[in-house]
Amino acid sequence: MVINISKLPGFSDNKLYLDYISGSGAATDFFTHPPGAFEAALIARRDYPYPRGQIARALHAYNAHLGAHPRALCNATAIGAPDTFAVIAGQQAGFLGGPAYTAYKIATTVRLAAYLERQFGTRFVPIFWLAGEDHDLDEINHAYFIRDDGEVGHVRFEWAGRGRPVEAMPITAQVRRAFAEYMAHLPDGARRERCARLLAFQSGDDYCTWNARIWSRLFSSYGLVIVEPRVLRPMGGEFLRRALEHDREIHHRLDKVAERLRAAGYEPTLPSHAGRPYTFDGAGRRVRVQEPTAHVVTAYAHPERYSTDAALRPLFADAMLPVVADVLGPGETAYHAMLKPLYELFAIPQPLIFPRRSYTFISAHDAERLALYRVDVEQVLTGRVDTDEAFAALMPPHERAQFDRARRGIADALAPLRPYLEDLDPGLGKTWAQTLAGAMRSLDKLQKRAMRAKMSRAGLSRRELRALQNLILPRGRLQERVLPLAHFLCRHGRHFMDAILADWEPTEHVHRAIEL
Repeated sequence: MVINISKLPGFSDNKLYLDYISGSGAATDFFTHPPGAFEAALIARRDYPYPRGQIARALHAYNAHLGAHPRALCNATAIGAPDTFAVIAGQQAGFLGGPAYTAYKIATTVRLAAYLERQFGTRFVPIFWLAGEDHDLDEINHAYFIRDDGEVGHVRFEWAGRGRPVEAMPITAQVRRAFAEYMAHLPDGARRERCARLLAFQSGDDYCTWNARIWSRLFSSYGLVIVEPRVLRPMGGEFLRRALEHDREIHHRLDKVAERLRAAGYEPTLPSHAGRPYTFDGAGRRVRVQEPTAHVVTAYAHPERYSTDAALRPLFADAMLPVVADVLGPGETAYHAMLKPLYELFAIPQPLIFPRRSYTFISAHDAERLALYRVDVEQVLTGRVDTDEAFAALMPPHERAQFDRARRGIADALAPLRPYLEDLDPGLGKTWAQTLAGAMRSLDKLQKRAMRAKMSRAGLSRRELRALQNLILPRGRLQERVLPLAHFLCRHGRHFMDAILADWEPTEHVHRAIEL
C-alpha cells in the first residue's frame, strides 16, 4: 500500500521537506542541487581534494575491526581511488540500533549507491556515519516495545558519564541489564534467539563499537562502510582551524539564512551557535568553545580534542569523504536547508539531498485481524480511526435501527410532558430536559454493552483494536520513529530485511505499508 507522506505524522508538519521533495515553493532555493540532479552533484565533486589515501586506510582498519564483509572492506579501500564516490547517511548510536528509520536510512543509502553506480558507470560506496560524538544521553538510552496487553512499554539505562560523548561510554552493567530486559519482552521463539545473537555484545567493545558492529553484521555484505567521527577527527585540523577563524562569519550566515527561510514561509531549525565546535573539559564532558580565536592553534595541532555541532558536522563529513548524495529524514532536511551558505564559505561542494525511504510493517495475521474491524493501515496512520465509531459500524443496520427506534420512542413518550411541566413551573422544563438526556445516556450505555457482547461472541474487542493501532502507530507516531530494529527482526525475520533492501524507483518519495 502506497500512502502520501503529506498525510502522515512527522511529515505533514514539515512544509519545507514536503516542498523540497515535490519541487514546489521556494524550498529548492536553499539547496545547491534540486532533487534528482545527481549528475550535477557528481560533477561538482570530481575535482575536490579529499585526503583519499589516509581516509581509505582509516576506514579499512575500522571496518576490519568490526569484522566487516570483504565487500565492505573492498569499498573502504576503494575510497582511496579518484574515481570512487559515496552516498552517506548518518544517525546517533541509538540503543539496539535506535528507531527503525536508521535501518531505512542505511538501506536507502545502499540502494541509491547501487543505482548511481549503474547510472554513471563509476564506483559509489554506501557509507553510514555513526554520530558517536553526540552527548545527549536521553536521545539514545531507551527502546520501546509492545507489551503483552498491547500497550507500549520501554526500557532505559543511565550512565554516570552524562555530558561526555557517547563514544566514551563502555558497555556498562546498566546497558547489559536493559538489553536482557528488552529481549525478554520480545515474542519467544527461534527468531528472538537469532535476533539476540545478531545484536549481541562482543568482548572489548564500547557502546558505539557495539552499535556499529550491529549495522556491519546486517549491511556490510551489501558493501556498507561504517565510520565514526573519532576515526576521522585526527585528520580534521585544517577544517577546524577554518571553522574557528570564520566563527563570526558562520554565525552571520546562519542568521541571514534563517531570515530568508522565515520570509519564504519556513521555520529555521538551527541556532547560529550550532556552527561553533565543541571541545572537552577536564572530566571529558563535551563543552562548546567560548573564545574561538584562542583555540585556533590547538585545534589545528590536536583536532582529536574537538568535535563539530549540527551545522558543521555535514561539512566536516563532506570535507573528508567524496559524498555525492546525503540520505536524510524530514527533520535533517530542514536543518540542511540552512547550510548552503556554509558550504560556499568553506568551498566544499554540497551534496544532493535525498529523502530516506519510509515504511510501516504489519504481519499478515495482524492485517487480517484489523480487517475484521473494517479498518485498514492507512486509516490508522492518518488518524481516521475512532474506536466507538469503528465498533458502531460493526453492528448490523437492523440492530442499530432497534436502538434508534427506542430513542425516538423515548423522545416521543416524554414530549407531551414538557408543556405540562413548564406550565406548572418553568423550572421543571430544565428537569424534563435532564430526564430526557439521562434516558438517552442510559440507552447509549446499553447499546455499547450490547455491542461489546456481540463483538465478544465474534472474538473482537476494544483491547485488540487498540493493540493493533499501537503496532501501526505506537505513541501516536510512525513505527519507524518509535520501535527499534529488534522489534522488526523478531516479528518478521529475514523478510523485513528483504523488504527494505528491495529495488525501488529513486524518484518515488512515498510511504509504503507492507504486509509480511
